[in-house]
Amino acid sequence: MHAKLFRVLVLSCALVASGSLVASSADAQSGKAKAAELFPLSKVKRGQKGYGLTTMKGTTPERFEFEVIGVNRNFLPKMDIILVKSDDPKVQVSGFWQGMSGSPLYIQGKLTCAFSYGFRFNKRAIGGCTPLKYMQREGFQDRRGAPNVKSRNGGKITKTKDKSRSTSDMAPRSAASLATWLEIAPNNDVGKAFSRTAKRSPWLLSETLPKRRAQADAEHGMQASAVPMALSGFSAPAFAEAKRLMAGFPVEPMQAGGTGNANEGPTKFQMGGAIAVQMVRGDMSAAATGTVSYIDGDGVLAFGHPMFQAGEVYAPVAAAEIHTVIPSAQNAFIVSSPLRELGALTQDRQSTIAADTSLKVDMIPMHIRLRSQSGKNIGDFNVEILNSRFFTATFAGVAASNAASLYLPDRDHISLRMTSKVEMVGHKPLVFVDHLHSSRGAAGIMGGARGLRVISPLMNNPFGDVEVTSIELDIEVAFDTNTADIVGLALPKDELVPGTTNYVNVRMEPYQGKEFTKRLAFEVPANLAGSIVKLEVSAGDIASMYVAPPKTITDLIEAFRSLLPGTVMAVTLYSGQEAAAIDGKLIIDLPSSALNRLRSVSKSEGLTTRRVQSRSVHPAKRVVDGAASLLVKVGN
Repeated sequence: MHAKLFRVLVLSCALVASGSLVASSADAQSGKAKAAELFPLSKVKRGQKGYGLTTMKGTTPERFEFEVIGVNRNFLPKMDIILVKSDDPKVQVSGFWQGMSGSPLYIQGKLTCAFSYGFRFNKRAIGGCTPLKYMQREGFQDRRGAPNVKSRNGGKITKTKDKSRSTSDMAPRSAASLATWLEIAPNNDVGKAFSRTAKRSPWLLSETLPKRRAQADAEHGMQASAVPMALSGFSAPAFAEAKRLMAGFPVEPMQAGGTGNANEGPTKFQMGGAIAVQMVRGDMSAAATGTVSYIDGDGVLAFGHPMFQAGEVYAPVAAAEIHTVIPSAQNAFIVSSPLRELGALTQDRQSTIAADTSLKVDMIPMHIRLRSQSGKNIGDFNVEILNSRFFTATFAGVAASNAASLYLPDRDHISLRMTSKVEMVGHKPLVFVDHLHSSRGAAGIMGGARGLRVISPLMNNPFGDVEVTSIELDIEVAFDTNTADIVGLALPKDELVPGTTNYVNVRMEPYQGKEFTKRLAFEVPANLAGSIVKLEVSAGDIASMYVAPPKTITDLIEAFRSLLPGTVMAVTLYSGQEAAAIDGKLIIDLPSSALNRLRSVSKSEGLTTRRVQSRSVHPAKRVVDGAASLLVKVGN
């Protein structure tokens, strides 16, 4: 009996000596870690020595030694940084590495700070760490919550006595600001959220990302130690796009690691263990991986610096396996893969990211199906995408391009009939049909699907929250050149005849074929008599929208339903007349006196004006691109 007790005491001492944190019996029974005791920043002095915990391989943290160089006061606004160095043989070859961000550092056995900043090209392991008091202040503050977040144990999320880590019954997420919306839809014109150029934009790249923070000079300044974002299952074009998106943020996309196994790994986070923020998972994976700095009950702090400094934001967080540390003359980094999901990211701020292990975040499932004209299945691609107004649309476009790169690698002429559907809570699905063509394969045109292009305007609207629940693409593939560009217009008469059917001859140029003319009919309203109008013919899916500026989320969604499919050609007349747009409705044929009266008495933003237009739509038997226009007089 005494021998058994002796072995238990020896094991306990060994755990304490290695820097492991021992939970109290009550905490052990509850499965929650006891918060570490903190070493005050005011007592940190040059020359003090201590140890840190980080994961160098596998999932088990290891200890390394360090020494304090000094404290840099107000290194960032309202935040000091502790400068440290390490002569520990474990870090001599690689120095401090990317993925080490968040590693907890202890002085006199008490938690002091989290490694977070480093230098590139330096010959010694020197860097900065963020004191825990800043991380606690920013990471454990009140949260608004989000509709796609729920309790991991299936119960209702309710207020707790500790408001700092409460979701307060998950209040609805705020819609985007009007300023953000106007970046996407200038002058509140929802049509401008889509490409208005003659050629369709291959990507929706106008994401309203969090503003990039200026970084210190990479060669001469200390900067946030970048968090490696392990990208797996990405094609070369998709990887290049992800790298472009992350430029300027302390996140470094790397084609290293794998998609991981969601059924393996630790069942809870531990100090110095790896933590992965999952942005995409499934047939492709994007996971930003760093280190856990602090645990208090369900609350977890990590990284010691931001990812995007986006404030309150929600994403799944998982344990991660570190395969190895890759030494580099520029900056060493880890190779990692995500493992078991353990909670939800809740904050992304200057000093930390924060997670809550009692929460679970629903991602947006995306299914892509490709089939031949005969209906034969070519392939399926399934992913889950972060539910975020900053990244959902772009990662959906990347996933679509990735699917094309996998199943349709041919660099040849290809035509796609793409049916895209966006499911939402509380609204009927948005369904679009697009005809797209490329002479260099499918990957570059997948982002032209309006089901992808509509996501950013939906999620960044200022009128109300939209909870997207799924995205689907059903793509019919044909390797052909059945396409033509609109190159010019000609009218059989010098003037249009009001109140009757008129015709326009549309010059069209097929690929490697002879130019031909298509005759299209259109109506000219009688009230346009005597006026000068602009006549435009375009492919349906790049035709302008004729809707009043939306005032509610319902207005916006109905406006999207008015978008024309890619299977038609649109003949549109724009006149010099104005229509009054009042509270989301267009009122046509108002006399000038009435318009002037409305302008003079209206004190609200509910009154705007739109140029009157009329439209005729014709089916197209091929993929049509481009637009042409001319000015013409309407007879009396």
